[in-house]
Amino acid sequence: MWNGSYDVIMQTPIGVRYGTMTVVINHSKVDGMLDILKEANPFHGKINEKGDCQIQGELTTLMRTIPYDATGRITKETLVLKLKGERESFEISGTASAPFPVTEKEQTITT
Repeated sequence: MWNGSYDVIMQTPIGVRYGTMTVVINHSKVDGMLDILKEANPFHGKINEKGDCQIQGELTTLMRTIPYDATGRITKETLVLKLKGERESFEISGTASAPFPVTEKEQTITT
């Protein structure tokens, strides 16, 4: 099992949209949250050991909710997905988010 967080870019007919995607992979199952278009929506699906995946979820826009099926690849470093809705398709690509830097605690001097 491993978790990942990605900074993603979605290509849309009206331009590029930016967001984040969190992923939890447990054996052959993948679950997570796609936070884009000012909405966070869960997704679920299956993934193989190479990272090839099929997921299902919904995108929520200001106007409507779009159910989608997506195929692509998720690795610990990158992801590439092709989302297919009823009338439209979107491509999402991303790279692993930089981890928060570890800050060292100041040492306390005891006398």
